[in-house]
Amino acid sequence: MAEADNTLAGLVQMNDQNLADIDVTDLLQDAPLLAKLTAVPASQGGTVHKYLKQTVAAGAAFRAVNTGLLNASAQEELVTVTCKYLDGSFFRDVAIADGYKDGRAAYMAKETAKALKSMYAGLEKQILQGVDSDANGFVGAPGYSFVDQLTDGMVVNTASGAGGRSCWLVRSTEDDVAVVAGNDGSLSMDMDLDTVMRILTNTNGTGYNAINAALAGWYAMQFGSAYSLGRIVNLDSTTNNTLTDALLSEAISKFPATRQPNLIVMDRVLLQELQASRTATNPTGQPAPFPQDAFGIEIVITDQLGTGESAMTTTTTTS
Repeated sequence: MAEADNTLAGLVQMNDQNLADIDVTDLLQDAPLLAKLTAVPASQGGTVHKYLKQTVAAGAAFRAVNTGLLNASAQEELVTVTCKYLDGSFFRDVAIADGYKDGRAAYMAKETAKALKSMYAGLEKQILQGVDSDANGFVGAPGYSFVDQLTDGMVVNTASGAGGRSCWLVRSTEDDVAVVAGNDGSLSMDMDLDTVMRILTNTNGTGYNAINAALAGWYAMQFGSAYSLGRIVNLDSTTNNTLTDALLSEAISKFPATRQPNLIVMDRVLLQELQASRTATNPTGQPAPFPQDAFGIEIVITDQLGTGESAMTTTTTTS
């Protein structure tokens, strides 16, 4: 039976000297994509990130001798990204913290590690699912204007899929897709083990003393140019609507020759579909191994992708 760490039963469970010192969890809270993405501090030093994106090339052409030529000026667009506040703060009853077998500091350190893991999993989920994950968060990849409709040049559609999943192709560099960290990339971790606060449990003033841990940071996403992100949509696991190398090849072909993607992001279901498609064409007749890359591009497997996207059509976007 599961016990919360901030309950007496949970404390007794943690203090069991027979417990193995291992990290076991039923939760899907890893953030493998976050570990691969480039990170940059917000350009304004606070919570606002701005950059210029060139949208029109400068003019250049051959001309005849003694013949004038009017070259057009390059044009740039100002892109502004606003960071959102990610809060993993918590408080724990001082009685539970002091009752832990290794002491108050060890208990709070253990709880802080869990909170940080949850924060980073939530950040990765926001990147891949956007406001569908948390309406108070930043706009994620599904809301990026160059990959939210079938008519967008960086979108590849399956034969007739009815939503389901997306596979993402990412070029992550300082000039392309990057995690933006506000306040110069700082993560606030404020905790005073000697200071307790009174937590009221009802209106008559009863409550208990607790230790507070303030964990928070400001985050957003820089999606770079119109060629920094690609998407394969409507992967619903039905016939002709599974992930294949052919679809990945088509998506890769949409990136500029000198700015190819360096990450392919999918979940375990899409990985199995890709493996199955390779097995069907394996000349040895043996099952193909689970892919670690496609066309030399690293595959990142994450549990933070959305699994119930609405069908993307020429007139609608995913929700």
